Amino acid sequence: MSFAMPANDSQPSRWSPPAPGDAPEGKQDAPGFASLVLRLRLCLRRDPDPRKRELVEHILTAAAESEQQLAELAERVAELEALSTTDDLTGLPNRRGFEQYMRAELARSQRDGRGGSLAFLDLDCFKAINDRYGHAAGDSVLCQVAQRLRPAARAADFIARLHGDEFVLALSGASPEKATPRMTELINRIERQPLRFGDQLIPLALSYGLTSYDGTSTLDNLIRASDRAMYANKQARRPASQGGKPEI
Repeated sequence: MSFAMPANDSQPSRWSPPAPGDAPEGKQDAPGFASLVLRLRLCLRRDPDPRKRELVEHILTAAAESEQQLAELAERVAELEALSTTDDLTGLPNRRGFEQYMRAELARSQRDGRGGSLAFLDLDCFKAINDRYGHAAGDSVLCQVAQRLRPAARAADFIARLHGDEFVLALSGASPEKATPRMTELINRIERQPLRFGDQLIPLALSYGLTSYDGTSTLDNLIRASDRAMYANKQARRPASQGGKPEI
């Protein structure tokens, strides 16, 4: 199985106004600002009073400046919203972005009856990496893990960094039977290749927990269930990893 698609590459659907032919009979589309300006200036050319022309030109200039300011404000608000939902270190969505996505995903699941699976991922021995190589190395490891997770997601999936060394991967529409082999392949592929920090090669191990969701699921219960599943997976790996876990 190959994960070739980049993460979160789907674009949200945008509302578009109806075509003129779709408007109710007797109603016309409201003219835009540029159209109104053109109509007013055409009318002014037929009016000999220069005071009227000057007044209307002042009004149009002020209106154009206001429209530009509103457009710039809307763009800035969009930028701030994107920053508030993005993890500064990895560039992945943060916990707030994840919660926004999952609330919309659970609402969609309730509407159409199509659920999915949520994987909760945690790095093993991350504290040991920080202690031995320093926090700069730990940050580099988190960024490299994020880079390796991105190609694992389909267009419909969603990857986020929740906190510290905790990541989540929402697999929309994927049952646990389909999600489990995907996660197994992903973890094996990440663990096969050590991460590089300077001239150091740092081995990596991850634990994950998987739980399914549907239209009856709540976000808090879903996070708790996937976190518990991850912890159980980590505990199950521990006996073998105490002898076989990569040396940090």
